[in-house]
Amino acid sequence: MRRFLPIFLLISFVFPAHVLAAPKLTITSGASTLVLDRNELESFPQTTFSTTSPYFDGEVQFSGPTLERVLETFGVSGQSQITLTALNNYKVTGSLEELLSLDAIIATRRESKTMSVRDRGPFWVILPLSERPELDTEDFHRYMVWQLSGIELE
Repeated sequence: MRRFLPIFLLISFVFPAHVLAAPKLTITSGASTLVLDRNELESFPQTTFSTTSPYFDGEVQFSGPTLERVLETFGVSGQSQITLTALNNYKVTGSLEELLSLDAIIATRRESKTMSVRDRGPFWVILPLSERPELDTEDFHRYMVWQLSGIELE
C-alpha cells in the first residue's frame, strides 16, 4: 500500500478535485438548489446544432438540453436575473428573459464526444450563431460560458 502513496499524492496534486470528480452543474435561487450531473443533463431532450464561433475554428456540432428546459425543471418563477459561473469563477449576469430568448443550450457534447475541462467542458453554454447571425456579437458572446459550473437566478 505504501508504494502507491507517491502515485496517489502525485495524482492529487496534478489533477484538482473538480477534474477528478464527476462534473456537476449547480442551479440556485435563494435557498433552493438543484445539482445535475452529466447523465441527468443528457436525460433531458437533446438539441443538436452546428455553429461557428469566435472561440473555435470552423463549424462545430454541439448537443445538450436547452437552457430553458433545464430551468423549467428547476421551477423558474418570478426571477428576472441570471448569473452564469465558470469553474475559474468567471461570471456573467444578465436578463433571464433575454438569455432564454437566445435558444441557448447547455452543451454536454462537442462532435458527439463529452467535453473535458481542457476542451472547455464539461458544460458550455452555446448559442446557435450560424442559425441566428444577429447573435454573433460581443453582447451575446459573453453568455457563451465554457466550463460552466453554476447558474444563479434572482
